[in-house]
Amino acid sequence: MDNVWPVFCAALERRIGGQNMDIWVRSGAVRLEFAEPGRVRMRAENRVTYEWVRDNFLDEMRGAWEEVQGAPVALDVTWDGAPVEVEAPAPRPNRRAPSHLERAMTFDNFVVGKCNEFAHSVACAVADAPGQAYNPLFIYGSTGLGKTHLMHSIGNRVERRLGGGVLYMTGQQFFDQMVSAFQNRTVPQFRERFRTEVDVLLLDDVQFIAGRDRTEEEVFYVFEVMLAAKKQIVLAADQAPQEIGKLQPRLRTRFSQGLLADVQPPDVETMMAILAKKADAIHLVLPSDVQYAIAQRVRNSVREAEGVLNRLAALHAFYGRPVTMSFVLERMSDVLPPETPPPSADLIIQRVAEHYHIRPNDIRSSRRPANISHPRQLAMYLCRTVARLSFPEIARAFERDNSTVQYACKKVATEMSTDPNLRAEVDMLEKIVRGAE
Repeated sequence: MDNVWPVFCAALERRIGGQNMDIWVRSGAVRLEFAEPGRVRMRAENRVTYEWVRDNFLDEMRGAWEEVQGAPVALDVTWDGAPVEVEAPAPRPNRRAPSHLERAMTFDNFVVGKCNEFAHSVACAVADAPGQAYNPLFIYGSTGLGKTHLMHSIGNRVERRLGGGVLYMTGQQFFDQMVSAFQNRTVPQFRERFRTEVDVLLLDDVQFIAGRDRTEEEVFYVFEVMLAAKKQIVLAADQAPQEIGKLQPRLRTRFSQGLLADVQPPDVETMMAILAKKADAIHLVLPSDVQYAIAQRVRNSVREAEGVLNRLAALHAFYGRPVTMSFVLERMSDVLPPETPPPSADLIIQRVAEHYHIRPNDIRSSRRPANISHPRQLAMYLCRTVARLSFPEIARAFERDNSTVQYACKKVATEMSTDPNLRAEVDMLEKIVRGAE
């Protein structure tokens, strides 16, 4: 039992996060009573803790134990002074091998916004016609923006319709299993699994394999075998294939031969919708001003915002106070400090000019060469989106009329919707003008 507990804790932490682990597990609020093949019993320190864990983390705990044991598990959960309450294992579809899918991640609870609507659309198309539409599909974007959620959503829909043959794994897990196969001299069996058991491969964090020659060789082999058999491959990374350093050119080419779909940081409105849905899932009443405050301050990572929400839920349960803005500022000032004022138009013009090695006066001038007009339009767009200035205020700062400013902002927004390079350029400038870089 002592040997499996650390492995279970590591598996559970990947599902509920470090903060929840500290509050509910490492603190001893929930402990292991016994674990045997196919059955586990856990005990909470009191009924309140038991009910919170049961309502919020029971599926994650069962999933972690099934990952540790490699088979369905009957999880018994109770509390001190109460009879044992048995939770039957969740029904599992018949499949040839464990898929390692997170059942809670589906298209139904994925919040769609401008930042991810294209990636969501093609992910649905892949799930509806695996091996036919967009093969391979490569999803990329910064950490914590929903790439993994989309991959699990694809896997869950495919498995629900086809009954099996889905495998989700990370680049780290692929590497670990490959090393184990070499050590145990079971490489043929390792390869055979992808040829005969896996119809849809969801390989996450593929940037991890870059520079690991032997691992890249095996990924290349799997890639070729599965595509030749018209099996679906979905890949995800924090960068586009051409930007992953040390990746073998032949892998870079194959990763790019299907469809590339990027996921961008959500705007404030989309982040608020995400927070509202996640709060509803854990039965937490979250006022709109609190939603806005979290979305405004932690908008570059859905995962980080979810961590803030989980901590807020734990504090709400502990203190028994309603979630208000004053409660948030009182108990979570380290996570949500008072919002800093947005940069001024003058500062944005100065930072953009420095970045493009031109003078601030050039941006304000009437000159129209591309090396000046492009930075000028981006600076106007940032004044609108970051500084939240009105069109007349921007027009005065740039010594232009309203129609010119409106045209520039609309042009940048339109081109960003189809040009991922421009989106990346604007994201970098936003960090610069906010003082993050």
